[in-house]
Amino acid sequence: MTKTFFTRVCALLLLASPIGQAAPTALQRSLFQQTHADLQTGKVDGFVALPADMRQYPLYPWLEYEYLKQVFDAVPDTQIADFARRNPGTLMSDDIYARLGKRLANQQAWQKLLDWIPADLDDTDTQCYRTQALAAMGQKNTALQTGKQAWMGISKGISEACAPVADLLRHHTALSMDDYLARIRIAIDKNQSTLASQLASDLPPELREAVESWIKTRQDPQANLPNLLKQPDSALLREAFTDGLTRIARKEPQTAENLWQSARQTFKFTPAETGKVESVLGMNQALRHEPAAIARLAAIPAEHRTQDGNLWLARMAARHNDWNNVLQASQLLRFDNERDAANWQYWQARALEQTGKTTEATSLYSQLAATASFYGFLSADRLGQSYSSLQTAPLDRTQRMTGLQKVAALQRAAEWFSIGNREQGRKEWFRALKLMDKAGMLAAAELALHSGEPNLAIWTISRAKEWDEVHLRFPLVHTDLVQEQARQQGIQPAWILGVMRRESAFDAQAESGAKALGLMQLIPPTAKTVGSKLGLTIRGKEDILQPATNVQLGSAYLSEMLGTFKGNYAQASAAYNAGPGRPLQWAPAVQINADQWVESIPFTETREYVQAVMAYTTIYDYKLTEGKGSRLSERLPPITPNAPTTTSE
Repeated sequence: MTKTFFTRVCALLLLASPIGQAAPTALQRSLFQQTHADLQTGKVDGFVALPADMRQYPLYPWLEYEYLKQVFDAVPDTQIADFARRNPGTLMSDDIYARLGKRLANQQAWQKLLDWIPADLDDTDTQCYRTQALAAMGQKNTALQTGKQAWMGISKGISEACAPVADLLRHHTALSMDDYLARIRIAIDKNQSTLASQLASDLPPELREAVESWIKTRQDPQANLPNLLKQPDSALLREAFTDGLTRIARKEPQTAENLWQSARQTFKFTPAETGKVESVLGMNQALRHEPAAIARLAAIPAEHRTQDGNLWLARMAARHNDWNNVLQASQLLRFDNERDAANWQYWQARALEQTGKTTEATSLYSQLAATASFYGFLSADRLGQSYSSLQTAPLDRTQRMTGLQKVAALQRAAEWFSIGNREQGRKEWFRALKLMDKAGMLAAAELALHSGEPNLAIWTISRAKEWDEVHLRFPLVHTDLVQEQARQQGIQPAWILGVMRRESAFDAQAESGAKALGLMQLIPPTAKTVGSKLGLTIRGKEDILQPATNVQLGSAYLSEMLGTFKGNYAQASAAYNAGPGRPLQWAPAVQINADQWVESIPFTETREYVQAVMAYTTIYDYKLTEGKGSRLSERLPPITPNAPTTTSE
């Protein structure tokens, strides 16, 4: 974020300050920063001596919060509770309520705890204290219900706050064996081995030993899987074996196959367990694009094939034009959100179309064609329809934005931004979103966009999950720079914007866990290599983060990838994400359509990346050309086999 943004958003928000309250002064900001730093090191005198006008400063509550933390033990309960009530639904009150809850529990002031601490506070220890309070006040059933929810939320281990709750649940036999095993499964899946062992201590010896074996297998599956097969058969050990086999199957496929054959001689797997293992092994064959995966996955009874098994049966069947299996497998898929389900509506439509059921196919295509997505655009293309999702006029949210300008939390966020604390400003902003309805979040996104911060607008929209808000999700940013680099590199400007939107969501200071930097997320080795070809000296991180340099380097690398893959934008986009060697590994044996190739990309990140970039490119092409851009299918030519290599004598 730039200081320009800080200034704009601060100005917008502070327009709504109470009459007579001036915008923050340089002196107030300086006083805040010094006092805040002092409080964090235990120095409270500066806070006590602050002038009265500092109480009008937007971030004053943060000084009061830091002061209360320092003198917490000496401050009455009522003063602590009063501060939390005056700042409801904030990062500050979340923490203060948790601290106060612990104090009241230590005092066994149970009625105060129930009266003062919000019942919905998202803190496991606080919920455990609440359970203790409910039990102490005779509300046994509510205590057991609350305690069980808190018990399920325990993460790293059973804390001092939650140990009495575990005892309470144990005493009233409120936890079944299935509850224990379900929670242990979650702990093992999250590699919380300490918690899993703690929970297993309440199980019978044979189950406790099975859990310990599972934990060891999870930590080193290749070394410990053979040891499982030496133990007596049990459902839990079979589950542990399946989990361990899943973890090695992709990297050591033959080892996994051998262990599976040995296990079938040792354990009596149920049809459901067999279906799970066969789904794993068949899926991993599919990830390697082995045609045999189709037969293996199709042979699993439908009721025992896993979700992943169905996904990869459908993907491989689509890659090989096996439309009956596409239809059969895709109809078995179940998703938690509409976006994922919509993808498979497209493939059901493709399968129906290919098997002569045109009416049913048209109905599914029509539903999807109204969405601004990869498969929405492809559906519109198959029907010959316009992209209606790109033609909706932006809503006028002026009135709601005016109301948001009076929200104290957003004023605090703006002031954090203005003094250069980007991280704290974003935390304040996103905590405030939790209290908003969807319309409020959309107005907040609009406010961020009007304030010159597209990244904040985009992430705000993602919280609202309004994916067809094209105006807010896809702002035009750095267009002059992009147009210039597109001309120099001979590539489409919309593609550069599509990649930039996917890579960084227009955050010029973005840095990934893999050390990719800037608008186009370049790792330093790639940046330096591309830079040397352009005659640029890239010394380090700061050079790469410069927007002009970053876009120049990224555009040149895109151009290089497009040349490598002979003008194929889907393969070039995949190469930008996964490296130029990967698309060559994923090439088909015979020519296939681009949608079939994209859906069968074995890396989830790259598959979703290509789908997003190609959809975003279509959207930006529409925006840059005022609705006269190319169709998505026009930039998705078929994928051909790799050209044969030649060797010299």
